[in-house]
Amino acid sequence: MNPLRNIRALLRPRTFAFQMLAAMLSVSLIPLLLLSVFAGQTVTSQLNHFNELNTALIEKNYISMYEANIEEQVRAIDTELRLVEDAVLLSKALAESIFSADSRKEVQPIAFRYDTVKKRFTEEHSDGLGVISIRTDNPLQYPSPEQAYDLALSKALLPLFQSESSRKQNIVSMYYIHPKSGSFYYPEYTGQGSDTLPTPINELTSYNFYSDALNVRPKKNQVAWTKPYLDITPRGWMFTATTPVYDEHRVLRGVVAADVTIERFVNNVLNTRFGDEDGIALLLDTDHELIAAQQHGANEIEQLDLAALFSEDTLNSFRSMQLGGQQKVVFSRAIPSTNWILGYIIPENKLLEPIHTATEQLSSQMGNQLAFQLSLLALVAVALCILLSFYLRSKVTRPVNQLAGAFAEMGEGQFKAALNDTRTLEFNQLLRSFNRMSQNIRELMEQQTELNQQLEHKVELRTEELRDMNYELEARVEELLRLEHWRKELFMNISHDLKTPITLIRGYIEAINDGTISGEDTGIFLRRIYEDIQTINQFVRNLNELSLLETRQLDAKYTVFAADGFFRDMVTKWEAYMKLERRPFHTMQLADGGQLRGDPHLISRIIDNLIDNAMKYSEAGSPITFTMELTNHDAFFRIMDTGSGIPEEALPYVFNSFYRVDKSRNSGIPGSGLGLSIAKEIADMHGGQLTVMSNDQSGHGCIFSLTLPLFDALH
Repeated sequence: MNPLRNIRALLRPRTFAFQMLAAMLSVSLIPLLLLSVFAGQTVTSQLNHFNELNTALIEKNYISMYEANIEEQVRAIDTELRLVEDAVLLSKALAESIFSADSRKEVQPIAFRYDTVKKRFTEEHSDGLGVISIRTDNPLQYPSPEQAYDLALSKALLPLFQSESSRKQNIVSMYYIHPKSGSFYYPEYTGQGSDTLPTPINELTSYNFYSDALNVRPKKNQVAWTKPYLDITPRGWMFTATTPVYDEHRVLRGVVAADVTIERFVNNVLNTRFGDEDGIALLLDTDHELIAAQQHGANEIEQLDLAALFSEDTLNSFRSMQLGGQQKVVFSRAIPSTNWILGYIIPENKLLEPIHTATEQLSSQMGNQLAFQLSLLALVAVALCILLSFYLRSKVTRPVNQLAGAFAEMGEGQFKAALNDTRTLEFNQLLRSFNRMSQNIRELMEQQTELNQQLEHKVELRTEELRDMNYELEARVEELLRLEHWRKELFMNISHDLKTPITLIRGYIEAINDGTISGEDTGIFLRRIYEDIQTINQFVRNLNELSLLETRQLDAKYTVFAADGFFRDMVTKWEAYMKLERRPFHTMQLADGGQLRGDPHLISRIIDNLIDNAMKYSEAGSPITFTMELTNHDAFFRIMDTGSGIPEEALPYVFNSFYRVDKSRNSGIPGSGLGLSIAKEIADMHGGQLTVMSNDQSGHGCIFSLTLPLFDALH
């Protein structure tokens, strides 16, 4: 075959339909294929970026979950330490009760014998339940009677020591130490090396488990924790919760304490809560000295600068750093009860390895799925383009063939004016169609403009409604926040005011049940329990009455009564009592007449409360002044005292619930801080006003004023 002929055949003009089909395929398929390639690259890039972001987010969430777990373990460790503290504080309360003057009783004298091996005085006839021991190198230095008596009294702590040691697994020993040396402890150590001590024993009062307790001030219900030390028995390293015991005259009567060995604490707490062999849990004191650590990480911990690693700047956070040539994650948290630091060190690859493995698998699966979907989409698009090209070819070539036939007829001399008319008519129809379409669009635009205006008006109205609703919602939120703050403060104060009597009642009951208190003393402690229950009942009644007053649920019996008659009744009521108290009671009625509308009983509660407060907060024998004054519209009742007064900064808060000027709430003056709040609510219920100011006339003391509106029968 002639090659030149083949070239000519290729260059020969093609039909219009063929050229249009080739052009449509080229214009459609080439951009589609390029778009598919670019889309695949873009999606792949975005997918990789998304995987990176998703991995970072998952790592962050995983770290947050790990931090939450560390925080939970801190709370658990804090709970374990507080259990030990509770045992020591309960022993303190019982010991102070035993050593108080009202509770002391005759006890069986202790006969001592000297143990030449252990170099100590012990009971000659011991029952095996707890040990009384006085260590000395001088067998002729017999215990003094006072020392022997106090140690005999301390044996009453045995049931509590037994109970707490058996219930709280971290406690290995509980004991009482006398200020002049000597101790009573439970249980006796019978382990390896119990007969011989590793080092000479000094006076017990020279060790930290005694001296650290003296840092706790008298009347403070607190516990001091010692630093880790090597025990005087061969039990190894331990730390101790210790607190002093004072009698009612604040005289030191000794120390009670509970020992926790490092080994037992690690086994019961750290190994139990941190079982991962790849991580290391450790406990530091406030000076960043090691208290306890898991054994499998002991060598690594010795090589670390713990003070720099767990500094205050990094406390309660996590860090990723290079330690020992390996990237590791370090967590640290402070334990609330002791301010000790819980640290946890784990290799970063062990911590995040599950996340990276899962992310890589997910990324691989998504990449394969994306490649398959893009390939399938490209094939479908190519097939659709080919079908569309053949469809358009048939639609375009038909009118072109008709036009070609018309031109052929014209070539043959057959002119059909209808063709020209048809073409003009088509343009005319197109024009008329366009005009109709334009008219329709114009009408639609006008309708759209009108609808937009209506919509804007509705939006403005709705916006105004939403703004009003938002203001109302903000007001309600502020009220809810105020109520929530009040609720928290209420429960805090209720818990504080109920804690002391309940703790005493529980201690008395446990002592009675355990037999610590003898039968002849049971009546005394039952009376104390009754008095504490009466205190709780009075507090609950005041609290209930304040709640009813604040919510206006208290039924008041409103009557109309004479203001001056009410004043005289109150004067008569208190004059007799003031005479018994030998306190001057000055009264003054500056006007007669006047009527009040209200509940006389509730209003008298206000006056009683104010006079009672004036007597509480002023010295015995100092005068109290009670006056009444009338104006055109109001009656004024004033109570003045010459007591210590109220600081200016405290005056705005004296009518708040539970507020007392003595912030410690441990004042010797009884009361729960609810009396003035109840008086204020009663005054508000009657449309009156209760105020307080300093007594400038005498230079000290306070003036409480109750203002009540006079009743006008005409209105």
